[in-house]
Amino acid sequence: MPKHGIAAYYLPEHREEPKILTTEADVDDMFDTLLEDDLHGVQLFSLTRPNLPAGWPDHELIAGVRRDRKAGVLSSLDADCDPVGHVVSVGNMELGRGPVNYTVGDSVHDFPLFSEISIEAVRQGVKEFVVSGGKRPTCVEWDDPGVWD
Repeated sequence: MPKHGIAAYYLPEHREEPKILTTEADVDDMFDTLLEDDLHGVQLFSLTRPNLPAGWPDHELIAGVRRDRKAGVLSSLDADCDPVGHVVSVGNMELGRGPVNYTVGDSVHDFPLFSEISIEAVRQGVKEFVVSGGKRPTCVEWDDPGVWD
């Protein structure tokens, strides 16, 4: 596996060999697949960032898109950012905490309803993640996901 770029897991074959994203065009191609095949999400890790002592990445970005809702979500886990830890994108806080479901790989993830943003904002966030080498995107607002109502 290359030592640069972003490892993306969104198709079954990516369990063994992730798709490597290095450009904004790669992100656009991935989003075309996600939206054409009605796949909900992708798990992303930078290949240039260090791993924790146990061998796990020190970060994670999940991007979800739902064609049926015309919306998406971003979820970031990163100890080097403010706010620290697990955060989700912020769309409309008046919508409450949800939950709304997105499928990533074989797992269904619950997100607070307020975390839904436009699909284009999700796409832009993933592009920023790729171009920055795996830093939490700054083009969206972030908040603690909290506890579901």
